[in-house]
Amino acid sequence: MKKIFCPKCDNPIVLTAERLRQLRERGEERFSIVCPSCTHQLNLKLRLPKEEGKQRRPERESVGHLLVVENGFGYKQTFPLYLGVNRIGRRNKDTETDIPIITGDPSMDRHHAIIKVTQGKTGTLRFALSDDDSHVGTFVSGQILGPRESVYLQSGDVITLGATSIIFSNQPLEEEADIS
Repeated sequence: MKKIFCPKCDNPIVLTAERLRQLRERGEERFSIVCPSCTHQLNLKLRLPKEEGKQRRPERESVGHLLVVENGFGYKQTFPLYLGVNRIGRRNKDTETDIPIITGDPSMDRHHAIIKVTQGKTGTLRFALSDDDSHVGTFVSGQILGPRESVYLQSGDVITLGATSIIFSNQPLEEEADIS
C-alpha cells in the first residue's frame, strides 16, 4: 500500500498493492486518479523497476523506529530511523522533514525535534534526541529538554511533541513488501 497526498487539499489517497501490481503487469506508466475529498484529478507516473544493468541507489536500512500514538489530532503511524540525522516535525506540503507526522496538532512545529543515530566503535547504536528550537518544547518521559540539550533514548521511551506522544524503539521497522 502506498499513500500519496492530494496537492490541492493535502488529504491522503491510498493506492493498494493490488492496484499497483495490476498497473505494472499491464506496463502502464501513466494513470489518473480522482481525489475522493476534493475531486481534483491527479495525473501520476508510476516508476517501473530499473533494468538489471543499471545501478540502483542502495536503500538505507532501518536501525530503529518511532510509533506515533493515535489521539484526537492524528492516527497511529510508524516511521523508520536511519543512521545519521532524523528530523521530526508536523507534515506540511511546503516543508521538508525526514519524519513528517500527519497530525492536526497545532502545538507541534514543522521542525520540532531531531534524533541523531550514531554507531560506536563496538557497533552499538546510540539514539540522541534534541529539541529543534520548537515553540512548546520536547519532552522525554515527562521531562522537558533544555535548549541545546540532548538525551540518549532507551527502547520504550515516550517522546512528547506538543500534544502528540511517540514511542521510541531501537528495533528496526519491519519493512513491507517493496512496491515502489
